[in-house]
Amino acid sequence: TAIVTGGEGMIGRMICETIQELGGKAQSVDIRGSGGLDITVFSDCLRLADVPCDILINNAVGNQKAAESIFNNWEEDLQIGLTGAANMIDVLGPQLRKRKGVILNMGSDLSLIGPDQSLYPNGLKKPLSYSVVKHGIVGLTRYFANTWPEVRCNCLCPGGIDTGQKVPAVPMGRLARLDELKGPVAFLISDASSYVTGAVLSVDGGRTAI
Repeated sequence: TAIVTGGEGMIGRMICETIQELGGKAQSVDIRGSGGLDITVFSDCLRLADVPCDILINNAVGNQKAAESIFNNWEEDLQIGLTGAANMIDVLGPQLRKRKGVILNMGSDLSLIGPDQSLYPNGLKKPLSYSVVKHGIVGLTRYFANTWPEVRCNCLCPGGIDTGQKVPAVPMGRLARLDELKGPVAFLISDASSYVTGAVLSVDGGRTAI
């Protein structure tokens, strides 16, 4: 059984589908879904304390769109991306440790490199908050991998998903298809990665290797 934050977004839906294809059960936790649970509110997260959980996937993210100000949505984005992830780990940690479960944190190529602002038109910029959250997710991953050895905690860092946007400098010359993330997700949440913890797996066509 897995709990997936941000489960109603494009990547969240793909993660839930992957879990179901593996024979598991996925519970989407998204403020846009039924119940409207807000992971930035600790008391909301406590509603999940008794829900059986073997896998926690922290996928929720704030505003990803380019904006006129690099400081756009700073507080909100950090609350969703980092405070929300920490709240979920705090609430579900006891049973994940007891069950020897898995935490998968969803990062980004921008967990490892700075944004290419030339990709965004009309003077818009990728907000600072997105890079800070995605770098922070790597730190959170390594912290719990080292602190809770009974829980495998890893981070998956995908590059851009092809939705028709401009392609950055990528050695493979293209952006990812959404289904190309299914294999890496399956690997990191299954026994196939039974001796993997604290890892940061890039699935970005080589972009962060440049």
